[in-house]
Amino acid sequence: MHRDSDAEDTRLLEEGRIAVLLAKYDPAIVGRCIARLHGSSDAEDVAQDIRLRLLAEFHRGRRYRVPYRVVVHQVVGWTLRDHFAGRPTDVALREGWEPAVEDESPAIVSQDYLERLFDPLPARQREVLELRYLEGLERDEIAERLGMSANAVDQALHNGHAKVRDVLIHG
Repeated sequence: MHRDSDAEDTRLLEEGRIAVLLAKYDPAIVGRCIARLHGSSDAEDVAQDIRLRLLAEFHRGRRYRVPYRVVVHQVVGWTLRDHFAGRPTDVALREGWEPAVEDESPAIVSQDYLERLFDPLPARQREVLELRYLEGLERDEIAERLGMSANAVDQALHNGHAKVRDVLIHG
C-alpha cells in the first residue's frame, strides 16, 4: 500500500506539484496538531508552520532518501517540538508566492472531521475524546459527567490519542 503512495509522492515531487502533495498530507498534519495540542487554537497555526517548512524545503531543492510521508511526519514532530520549546517555527515565504490550491484547512478541522476521526475508537475512548475536543470540557468536567475518576479520563485520553495517531500515520 505504501509503495504505490510513495511512488505517487515521488512523481509529484519530480513534477514540482508540491501543492498537490501538501494537500494530500494536510489531513494528517492537521490531525496530529489537533491531537498534540488538544484542539487548541494553536493547532492550525502550527499546521501552517509545518506546511510552510515543507514548502521551503522543496523550494531549496531538497530531496530525500526516505519516502516523503516519512519526511512529513518528521517535520511535524520537529515543528511540534519547537512549538513546545517556545522556539519560532514560522518560515518566510519568497516574494510573490501564491498558493496553487485553495486552503481547505477550515473544512478539515471541522466537527465532522473529528467525529469521523473518533469513529473507530472504542465507545468509552470516543466519548471522552468527543467531550474533550468537540465540547471543550476539561478532564475534571468529563470525569464528573461520565461518573469516572480523573485518572480513568486521563487513561482514556492517552489511549485514544495513541489510536488516533496510529490511524493518522498508518491510515
